Amino acid sequence: MDDNKAPLASEMYEDLKQHAVFLKKMIIGLLIVIGVLIAALAATNIYHIYQWSQFETVVVDSGEGEGNANYVQGDNTGGIYNGEGYSTPEEGREIQGDSNQES
Repeated sequence: MDDNKAPLASEMYEDLKQHAVFLKKMIIGLLIVIGVLIAALAATNIYHIYQWSQFETVVVDSGEGEGNANYVQGDNTGGIYNGEGYSTPEEGREIQGDSNQES
């Protein structure tokens, strides 16, 4: 009988210990990857909020719910007037629709 051979149970126990160490390393590696992904998601969210905060925000009043909105405060220097009677009439265009036709 050879004295260098370990019993089968000892070999299996050593393999099990190596497998447990491998699993611990794998779990730690995956947790690090998940942490990096969460940090990247938070960074992109903060950057997105920062970029949107660069835009000027204005308060608009849609009147009595007709769907037309105009600026409430300050001058409207951009020429955006959606209400009735604010736009200049265009010449040479026919208004489409059946508003003047009788049923």
